[in-house]
Amino acid sequence: MERLKVQLLQDPTIDAMSNYMTRLSRRQQVVVSNIANVDTPGYKTKEISFHATMEELLSEPPGMRAPRPEHLGEWSFTPAEPVAYEVPDLPSRPDRNNVNIDSELLKLGETSFGYTMMTQLLRSKLRTIASSINEGRIG
Repeated sequence: MERLKVQLLQDPTIDAMSNYMTRLSRRQQVVVSNIANVDTPGYKTKEISFHATMEELLSEPPGMRAPRPEHLGEWSFTPAEPVAYEVPDLPSRPDRNNVNIDSELLKLGETSFGYTMMTQLLRSKLRTIASSINEGRIG
């Protein structure tokens, strides 16, 4: 029975959602840092690369690995920690700060929306698992 519990929660969809939520959480931290430094002279806007994230998610090994040699059919994805980078070529103010508060607030809203959407999808996935365990009865 314990093995069945573990297998139900080792779902690649749940793993992908979790990884994406980690990226969104890191992006929110970076955006909030940008907003907090809007008046810091010389501060440069930072961002998390979602293009790099998608390339990583779609890559072949070494991002993909079998948990053990005997599990050749059971691949899992181990993503790298999301890395913040300075956004190049943004217009700077005289104090050399290039944070655009409107742009950052938009990113904050987009990130919040993405996190809420992933939370709802994850909740739906877990309800489906719970319903299967309860033989179709909800609750």
